[in-house]
Amino acid sequence: MTEDIDNSAKTASVNSEHFSRMSEKGFVKGSPHLRHRELTAAMFSKTLHVFEQVRQRCEHPEVLDMGAGTGMLTLPLLEMGASVTAVDVTRALLDVLAARAAGFEPRLKIIEGDVFETLEQCKIAGRQFDFICASSFLHHIPDYLKLCRMSAGLIRPGGVFFTFQDPLRYDTLSQGTYWFDRSSYFAWRLFQGNYIRGLKTRLRRLTGTYSPDLSEDTTEYHVVRNGVDQVSIQQLFEAEGFTCEIQRYWSTQSTLFQHLGTRLGLLNTFLVIASRRKDR
Repeated sequence: MTEDIDNSAKTASVNSEHFSRMSEKGFVKGSPHLRHRELTAAMFSKTLHVFEQVRQRCEHPEVLDMGAGTGMLTLPLLEMGASVTAVDVTRALLDVLAARAAGFEPRLKIIEGDVFETLEQCKIAGRQFDFICASSFLHHIPDYLKLCRMSAGLIRPGGVFFTFQDPLRYDTLSQGTYWFDRSSYFAWRLFQGNYIRGLKTRLRRLTGTYSPDLSEDTTEYHVVRNGVDQVSIQQLFEAEGFTCEIQRYWSTQSTLFQHLGTRLGLLNTFLVIASRRKDR
């Protein structure tokens, strides 16, 4: 248990340093759900639709936004009347969120720290939430199934766990989709510079090597572990008394390949809508 906490804290520290160095422009450039207008609109629409269903049961839902960053989800949820606990390991991102959320302070609690420590503290304090959410987050977490299990224990009956923008498990993709996905990434990567680091990273990928001291590995850990296991996530939530829906869609950094993949109906990314049954 102590080793798990230490590993989680180390990964959180490396990720914090990485995102502190990265400009917001650079972050958007590498994030398809922020880079492509149609994808951004689709994810916002889905988030607000799911949240509206929660709000029908509770006028002012309590929300936990994991990996809140600069507030992609926190801000619109505050505007819709939620009380939000926003947690992230990166102080610089949370400072931007705090500035953007001026006026919402009575309904906003910001926590800088490791998400596992936050979930554990919430459990100890007996806190529960109506809506736990995250965007582009699970694939940054080595033990994302533990994260899901801990989150499930904090959701009230009728509440929802909602995440999006995580890569499907690679071996569940068709061969054609997998290679189209890889081609789209490399087509985008060719124009990003820093080729020496890129080549070193590629060599580690080919050998299946993962270093917890390198942000290139911790921030994109899914690449060395075959994507994110959407099947196990669904099974976990269903075992915890939830109905769980996995929705698949296409997402990639390249604008051209984003358009082509969408037109071809390819699927390489997923979102999770897990609703706790009211009788549990």
